[in-house]
Amino acid sequence: MKEVKITTLNEFNEKLVGLETIPEVEKEKYSTVILVHGFGVTKEESGMFDNIAKNLSESGFLVYRFDFSGSGESEGDYSETSLSKLKSDLLKILDFVYSQPKVDNSRIGILAQSFGTAITIALEPKIQCLVMMGSISRPKVVLSKLFGDGYNPEGISTRIKPDGTITKIKPQFWKDLENYNLLESIKKINCPILFIHGSADDTVPISEMEACFQNANEPKEKIIIEGADHGLEVNKDETYQIIVDWFQKYLV
Repeated sequence: MKEVKITTLNEFNEKLVGLETIPEVEKEKYSTVILVHGFGVTKEESGMFDNIAKNLSESGFLVYRFDFSGSGESEGDYSETSLSKLKSDLLKILDFVYSQPKVDNSRIGILAQSFGTAITIALEPKIQCLVMMGSISRPKVVLSKLFGDGYNPEGISTRIKPDGTITKIKPQFWKDLENYNLLESIKKINCPILFIHGSADDTVPISEMEACFQNANEPKEKIIIEGADHGLEVNKDETYQIIVDWFQKYLV
């Protein structure tokens, strides 16, 4: 496996920085997976996406993942973000992936984590398959609870994360969410979807995933990882194998 740093521009001319993870097995065209990170984090997803990219690459998939604007190494001010802006970032990322000569454009999948699922659903991408982890159907409800006392829809919402870093969001974020009905959007996605959720997820209730699952089109599956929290730390190797198997079923 080889990793190469890559860049593209979003519609605001901000540089989005990503990683391309290339399998050791050389092919002219690869089945490809895009990893979509969650709220206030980066393309590494605290190591989870590093591991998933490695597992997928070792199974022959080309993998792309980017920091959204204002996150990680990418340009932009995260306090100015919105679901609409992140959706447009993801569209530019998809355009970039489609333009790569070693990508098989007929075999592209997305794996999204947490708020990344909301971004993906909002985009309604026309791809071959999806994996949704820690799915969110009502982002305003989930994220306002995450901010707790720091939630301030008319001013600056502030969240101090467990690692001490601070996420700040301005009012446009909450107002923009009102433009979306993710349960209606997911009905417009016509590809196989696998939902994965931790039974002990206290960040995104399992009811959020169930609502997405009920409204998603067939074929669809859901897997509950017993004892796992939002980071799916329990039985990681088993979870990674489930992910690889799903993409092998629908992209290979």
